[in-house]
Amino acid sequence: MAKLKTVIKHEYLTIVKQPSFWTIMLAIPLIVAVIIGLSYIGNKSSQDRIQDIAKDLKNVAIVDESGLINKTVVQSNGLKLSPVADKDQLRDDVRSGKTEALIVYPETLVKDRKYSVYLSNNDLTQMGAVTGLADGMLKTSLFLPLGSADIIALAQSGAESQVTTYRSGTETAGLNEYVVPGLFVVLFYIIFAFSVGYMLTSVSEEKENRSMEMVLTYIEPRNLIVGKLLAVVLVTLTQVAFFTLLAVVAYFVLQALGSDVITLPAGIELQRLVFNPLAIFFGASFLIVGFLMFAGYMTATAAIAPSTKEANSFSSVFYIGAFVPFYFVVMILTDPDNPITKFITFFPLTSPVVNLLRNTVGNLGLAEGLLSLAVMTLFMIVSIWIAVRAFSRGALEYSSVLKLGSLFRK
Repeated sequence: MAKLKTVIKHEYLTIVKQPSFWTIMLAIPLIVAVIIGLSYIGNKSSQDRIQDIAKDLKNVAIVDESGLINKTVVQSNGLKLSPVADKDQLRDDVRSGKTEALIVYPETLVKDRKYSVYLSNNDLTQMGAVTGLADGMLKTSLFLPLGSADIIALAQSGAESQVTTYRSGTETAGLNEYVVPGLFVVLFYIIFAFSVGYMLTSVSEEKENRSMEMVLTYIEPRNLIVGKLLAVVLVTLTQVAFFTLLAVVAYFVLQALGSDVITLPAGIELQRLVFNPLAIFFGASFLIVGFLMFAGYMTATAAIAPSTKEANSFSSVFYIGAFVPFYFVVMILTDPDNPITKFITFFPLTSPVVNLLRNTVGNLGLAEGLLSLAVMTLFMIVSIWIAVRAFSRGALEYSSVLKLGSLFRK
């Protein structure tokens, strides 16, 4: 027991004392925040620039063969309609640079829903401005008979839906119910990216540099592997606690900034987040069991392979398994009774993510959730058993891949 504690302490401190560990932990939320901020600022700047260029477009010719474009709408943009007979000449003017652009609405516009734009250069911003201008004039001309500008804007942009959902006659929180269990999906991938891979590199590198030989002289393979796994579990809990703390701080900061800031995209409101104990239980359970299962697979892979390079090659199948569910995400979220959904719910390589996704949207029943958790736990135990077995037989194998048959021999 003392040796097991020594392994856990050593592995845990080895990870958390690394400056790179905390650098990455701090960098993740910072990078996400910077990306979101820069994306918002960049998109807004691009849209503003396109709108400014569109306002300044005066040397643009417009030919309407469809008869759908309203003359007043064209004039309101500081432009005028050109005769259909001048179309070829105007296109030549664009080619020579005399005219900035030519917009042609053909006779077949209603049928084909296509119009032509000719530009004097290949500037993407000007291209966006001219096509935006052409779209705007077409839509406004079509909607003009509706009457007021407000009605036209409503017809063009539509309206925001405010969805109210009920369950057993009681109003629910809608999408706000999905946020908390959905965070476990995000946490799984963060942990999968950092902690699970550590088991692969830790075992394979120690094996490759021959330091494993010295370690095995004073500690049993089972204690070493279990100690490493428990240490990585502690690292995972440290990561979860850290990101939870950041989320709590962000929540109170947003609350302090006012209610307008607290409303997030898709109608999500921080004040209406639902903390369902059962969904949190399943989310945490699938997260922990799924993590340990993959950690066991990674450890077994490192023990079987003779080098770090080969171990990384073999481990790709587990990374693929963790991301495969997103190819079926619509089916997983909307069709829980589909046979494929049922299969990947219990298949070991896909079950953690599939169960976390289904737990998020609430289409995983209590009985099915418990059964799936039991099956995942079984696979977790098997993966750790295989990891210990593989390690005890392949830890000192440096020349070839350990044969799978040897794992089951006495």
